[in-house]
Amino acid sequence: MYNLVDFFEIAERLECEYRLTRMSDGAQQSVAAHSWNMAMMAMVLRPYLKNSVNMERVYELCMLHDLPEAIAHDVPLHEQTDSVRVQKHNNECAAVARIVALLRNNDIRARFDEYDARQSYESRLVKALDVLDTAVQHMCAQDLAYVGEYADGFYWKMFFSDEIATVFDFEPVLRNVFDEIRRRVALRLKNELGLDKRDLIK
Repeated sequence: MYNLVDFFEIAERLECEYRLTRMSDGAQQSVAAHSWNMAMMAMVLRPYLKNSVNMERVYELCMLHDLPEAIAHDVPLHEQTDSVRVQKHNNECAAVARIVALLRNNDIRARFDEYDARQSYESRLVKALDVLDTAVQHMCAQDLAYVGEYADGFYWKMFFSDEIATVFDFEPVLRNVFDEIRRRVALRLKNELGLDKRDLIK
């Protein structure tokens, strides 16, 4: 019982961990809100998926995929050099070990491993939702200017790249939704900031 309460204390911290992405009110998005958005998207997209899916596993993966950041903290992508990625991985592995030890639940360990391996359909879907939620936040952000402030337009180059789009290609509805989000973001950039997406990805 005490271990469960210790776990709940860790899980609560995810509400206090913030990402770079900003929301429609200008506030930074919490990691917990990001995970909740992913679960919401999974629920409404389910009827449109061409493959059968275990939704219980999807929800579990959505809730767990960033939980180690409650202990290890988020590291923005533009700061992830090779050495930083190694340290990030080590920190998150230690966080997972701590969480699993508290819960004494092999299923939780299996979900962490499943997401990392990206072999199951469910884990690939959740990874796609992870990227899709960031795209949604770009679309909804009160002021898009902040996105271009990091590492010489790093995030715009990634957002409009062909490489990022391939994350969605295994499910047509995901790619269609992502393409529509990119269209709307490009329109906002043009109308609000006078920026052409072709100039952003040079």
